[in-house]
Amino acid sequence: MRGICRYYGDRLGCAGKADARYTMRFDDIGEEPIEWCANCGPAAHALNDALQKAFERPGFAAQLEAEIDKRRPQ
Repeated sequence: MRGICRYYGDRLGCAGKADARYTMRFDDIGEEPIEWCANCGPAAHALNDALQKAFERPGFAAQLEAEIDKRRPQ
């Protein structure tokens, strides 16, 4: 772990130093964790929760894929 917020240098108000309370772990898929500071972490977790709920809706994944395809450069 780097100890630096994922948004460091990119987001106004970012505290820079990662706060372990907001670390997202992906050990089950072999990916590195994403670290967030105390300022960025709550919004990042709220977005994650909203996306997880959206993917539970039937047809959401296909709808999202179609919207992404529409905006993909040709």
